[in-house]
Amino acid sequence: MSQPIREFSFWLRNTLTLSMPAWKRPVTSASVGLDVSALEKKFDLSRWSECCAAHDWRESLYVLDLLSRLLPAELPAGRALDVGSKNGTYLPGLATAQPRGWDAVELDAHRRYLWGTTRRAYGEAMARHFDGCRFIAGDVRSLEGPWAVVTWFLPFLSEAPLDSWGLPVRELVPELLLRHVTERIVPGGVLLVVNQGEHEAELQHALFKRLDLKVDALGRLDSKFSPFRRERFGFLMRRQG
Repeated sequence: MSQPIREFSFWLRNTLTLSMPAWKRPVTSASVGLDVSALEKKFDLSRWSECCAAHDWRESLYVLDLLSRLLPAELPAGRALDVGSKNGTYLPGLATAQPRGWDAVELDAHRRYLWGTTRRAYGEAMARHFDGCRFIAGDVRSLEGPWAVVTWFLPFLSEAPLDSWGLPVRELVPELLLRHVTERIVPGGVLLVVNQGEHEAELQHALFKRLDLKVDALGRLDSKFSPFRRERFGFLMRRQG
């Protein structure tokens, strides 16, 4: 897609923001086809059946599994942030793993489905089911935090994913975004970044190095709940006091 078309499409989406109401048919864990008994012993998933379709369950189970295993047991009080939240599909996993208020922000929140509903409408509807959570349409740089926990799944580190999603190349500012977010993490707070594929993980590692941020490379992230085909890799940063 040419750059002028990407610019126009993004402008149009952010101009025509009126959305049809969000609607989905929630299902129970028994309908997902996965064994969630181990997680149900540790976490209360009862609210998920009120708001999760099958794909919401799968992504949320994956996120809950990762966060419950990868985040430190002791974390400071404060709100949490998820950058690039799509349509809020995995917000149940975030809010269950870390039951604190979440700011779920999505730059392309006014992207519209064929039936006229936007990502924003779905995200806002999902956020209403979890105390203190909100879905925010916009650039993360418009938010000031602070946050005790930050998650960032598949940050844009090259032009290819922006081209795939029809986003302007001017939005490719990974250093500015990462610096903005990490400067607003409270002492003792953490940032978990998940990348898709080894190449993106290498780009992410190089970005951390350029900004002189000390992180733990978590390597490949395996989960029996993963609904994704491509391998994912993780990094964990803890903000020093």
